[in-house]
Amino acid sequence: MVNVTDLYNLYIKRVWLALLLVCAASFVLGNSARAASFTATLDRHNVSVGESVNLSLIFQDGSPSTQPDIPTIPGIQVGGITASQNFQIVNGKSSAQVHYNYALIPTKEGEFTIPAITVKAGGQTLTSQPLKLTVTKAPVVTAKTADGTPPDAFVQLIVPKSEIYFGEVVPAEFRLYFQTMVQDVQLPEVSAEGFTMTPFNQRPDQSQVQLNGMTYNMAIFRFTISPAKTGMLKLGPARCRLAILSEPRRDFFGQTVFSKSRPANLVSEEVPIRVLPLPEQNKPATFSGAIGRFNMKMEAGPTELAVGDPITVRVQISGRGALESLKLPEQPAWRDFKSYTPSSTVETQDPLGLQGTKKFELVISPQNAGIKALPPFEFSFFDPEQKAYRTLSSQEVPLQVRPSALTPQPTIVSTGSSRADAIEAKEIVHIKPQLGTIRTSAPPLVTKPGFWIAQSLAPALWLGAMFYRRRKENLDKNPKLRRQKEVERIIQRDLQKLREHAAANKSDEFFATVFHLLQEQIGERLDTPPSGITEAVVDSELKPRGLNAESLALLHSLFQTCNQARYAPVRGSHELASHITKVEQALAELKKLKNEPVAVSV
Repeated sequence: MVNVTDLYNLYIKRVWLALLLVCAASFVLGNSARAASFTATLDRHNVSVGESVNLSLIFQDGSPSTQPDIPTIPGIQVGGITASQNFQIVNGKSSAQVHYNYALIPTKEGEFTIPAITVKAGGQTLTSQPLKLTVTKAPVVTAKTADGTPPDAFVQLIVPKSEIYFGEVVPAEFRLYFQTMVQDVQLPEVSAEGFTMTPFNQRPDQSQVQLNGMTYNMAIFRFTISPAKTGMLKLGPARCRLAILSEPRRDFFGQTVFSKSRPANLVSEEVPIRVLPLPEQNKPATFSGAIGRFNMKMEAGPTELAVGDPITVRVQISGRGALESLKLPEQPAWRDFKSYTPSSTVETQDPLGLQGTKKFELVISPQNAGIKALPPFEFSFFDPEQKAYRTLSSQEVPLQVRPSALTPQPTIVSTGSSRADAIEAKEIVHIKPQLGTIRTSAPPLVTKPGFWIAQSLAPALWLGAMFYRRRKENLDKNPKLRRQKEVERIIQRDLQKLREHAAANKSDEFFATVFHLLQEQIGERLDTPPSGITEAVVDSELKPRGLNAESLALLHSLFQTCNQARYAPVRGSHELASHITKVEQALAELKKLKNEPVAVSV
């Protein structure tokens, strides 16, 4: 005798297997149909002779069969090459990226063009866009101290062009050069009357350069400027406040500690800039203020529709310029279409947001059935390098527009009715003289495992909700316990990050995480916000609470190491890993302190 429950379970298993096979097939077919793409970017477009610039070749959903070759460029040397891969699945859609990074070192000044690079990837032949690189003279140390020796630190304000156009967005750099250790570096202050400026990047790029035969550490703060008026303007001077450390010594743990520091207020020279007005001659009607170098793609659909139906127009503008401020110009040739407000997204490829793509999506609808095509879309911009306006135009899109189905039809009034048109009523169905075929009824629900599983879900969810509510109420009544639990999770997470940063030799991220760990743990013990924790609380707050001298010295050492690491040369992986044990020891000692205020006798 066949067991009904076994047949039911077998049926369910086969249904699930079929669904899994369908999903897997859809996943494979969907990913295989995605076209590969290839882009090339520079991390900087303005450098000095001898500085390294990073060229990134990024392959999306396709990998080249061999490592791409960089064409020979006179005046530029190709240094080290690194490769990395990234694969992720989001909402059932997979994406893969392959990165090749090349270090380019210019050996002479001038304007360079990195030509288009052609590679084969994902069964396709892909070509990148040419890239521009401006190389200036290596900076010369002109400042001198009282005794005529080069200074320990100085600053420079760098603008790649001395002549720009009104409204043009230009990258600029504030460079800090220093030979000894520095700390408490404030963000630069730049006098920029007549310009609009973007904020500085919070974490400057750091490297080492040779100036006048001496090695300097260099920190670069990047920003952009755009002139708000024409004429002869001056950018700067720029100021930066910091402390220069001196007289290094060894502490209890063998670490280098700078016991003395002197404040410094470094000032750069002014940079004269001539701002030209945009020419009025040959200005296109579709010019809407875009300045830079761009290319455009446009597609529209559907192409077969009725009057009043929507057409989705997608416009993609890629290149270099102020992408955020780009807007679609009015299209006089689209007067037979009703347009709606477009939406847009920006994808940048550099930290300043000057290189990338802006995508627009616009909905229009035809107003009459006589329309045969969507006229070309035109986008105009001013090219500051060619000193001329350029207009990009798409192809005409053929359309088939039919009259709207909502057009009312004439009503025909009937003057009479025919008896033959009447619907005859159905007769009553005759009683069946026989019982017919008897079929086996389905088994009762109580015999199916799924029935009992469904019945148990509600009590289980109710119990889980009650447990969560009780636990949340206990934490709400005890904010110190809630913060303690939260800090424990942060410490567990960030300690794992420390090991990852040490293995990857990421010095800046490593010491930033160390500083954050100390702030969180000390703030939790003192019941104060972590943002207000500095090295000063070690003696003012922790020492009165009974923290031993060895732990106090360890905390001082960690805080000073974090401050020095912001502007010190990159450390090795082994040296970074050696600090993890000290951090864990310091956190363990801090956890032993009671997080209660210390009574002070008067």
